[in-house]
Amino acid sequence: MAPPLPPQLILRPTGRDFPAGLVLSEYDARHRHHIAADRAHLPDEERALAETLRSEQRRIGFLAGRIALRSAFAALDPALVPGAVLRDARGRPHADWSGAPRISIAHTRVRAVAAAAPLGACAAIGVDVEELDAHRAHALVRMSLSTDEAARVRATDPAMLAGPIALWCAREACVKAFALEVGWFGTALVATRFESCDPPAADAVRAWRVEIAFESHEAMRAIAWESRGAVFAFAFDSRARVNDEAAARP
Repeated sequence: MAPPLPPQLILRPTGRDFPAGLVLSEYDARHRHHIAADRAHLPDEERALAETLRSEQRRIGFLAGRIALRSAFAALDPALVPGAVLRDARGRPHADWSGAPRISIAHTRVRAVAAAAPLGACAAIGVDVEELDAHRAHALVRMSLSTDEAARVRATDPAMLAGPIALWCAREACVKAFALEVGWFGTALVATRFESCDPPAADAVRAWRVEIAFESHEAMRAIAWESRGAVFAFAFDSRARVNDEAAARP
């Protein structure tokens, strides 16, 4: 059983693995009476969209993710008055009001995680989360890791528990941040680097930097970490920041 989570947990990671000003918000998705109360803070459009989802578990995940995102917005800028976050043509969370932050959402049956970054900090962001589960880890090794990838993961995680899940989450974060179209198991995304690094959070057990190759796309980088019974990953497309810096040069 996963350890208890606070209703809302805010993380402000810094360093080269994150865009400036990033906020990560985590929300406990296990208590439906809390979600039923907190959904009142969501815009009407978001609540209406939730009602179109036939599966109760999908509705709960959707609402928990949007609630987490509201907390991220408040932490990012208390003066921000965010509009509704609906979906784009691919079903991804989409904030289309002027000056909207970069956003990403992920959820499990236990928790929802939302990321928000200032508009000018990067081009896009991606966050993912999976609960630690031995059956899930072993299935990922069988179905989605190459021999070389498995060797890279095993070098840092001999138990092959958190490591395989971290690699999967890193792939998912890159798919979101770079808007990639990939197969179901993501095997076209190849991990060319999987190395231990300093954790980005005080309560993180361990962390990894991951480099992902995909067809002719330039190398993508993500960071993954294990914390409180789950594995989290984050990636961002820094092109907007690079372009802004170039424009500012004399």
